Amino acid sequence: MKVAVFCLCWIVILTLPGVSAQQAGAPNQSWDVLRQMAVTGDLRVERKDGKKFSGEIIRVTNTELEINRKGKLESFRRDEVKKVWLVVLPSNRTQFQTTGMIASILPTLIIILKLGSSKCGDDCGLEGAGVVGAIVGIPLIGLLIGRALAGKSKRTLVYSVP
Repeated sequence: MKVAVFCLCWIVILTLPGVSAQQAGAPNQSWDVLRQMAVTGDLRVERKDGKKFSGEIIRVTNTELEINRKGKLESFRRDEVKKVWLVVLPSNRTQFQTTGMIASILPTLIIILKLGSSKCGDDCGLEGAGVVGAIVGIPLIGLLIGRALAGKSKRTLVYSVP
C-alpha cells in the first residue's frame, strides 16, 4: 500500500509542471479584438525585444498601435508588438485612499497638539520640524495604506502574437 501511494505521489508531482505549463499559456488573441476595443483605458504593451510600455490607448489601426505614455505619444508597429494587456485599476482605490487619509487626521492632530503644547525653551526647531513631518507624513502613510488595501490592478491579455 505504501509503495502504491509513493508511486502515485511521484506521478502527480511529475505531471503537475506539464499541466501548469499548458494552463499558463494564453490563447492567441486577434489584432481585430484589440482594434475593436473601446478607445478608453490603459494598456501594457510588450515588444518582441522584451521591453514593456504602459500608457493610455489613443488609437489602433490595421498596422500600428498608439498610446499616450507620460504625456508623449508612442507608436508601435503591429509586427514589433508581442503582447498587449488591458489594465484595469480597482474601482474602490480612490475610496480606500480617501478613507486612509481621513483616518490619519486624528493621529496627526494628537501629534501636533502634543508637540505644540510642549515647552521647548529658546529653540523650537525640532518641534516645528515634527509638526511639519506629522502634517505631511502621516496623511501620506494613510494614503499609501489605503492604496495597498484597495488591491492591485487587473491585467487582461487582449493580444498575443500568433
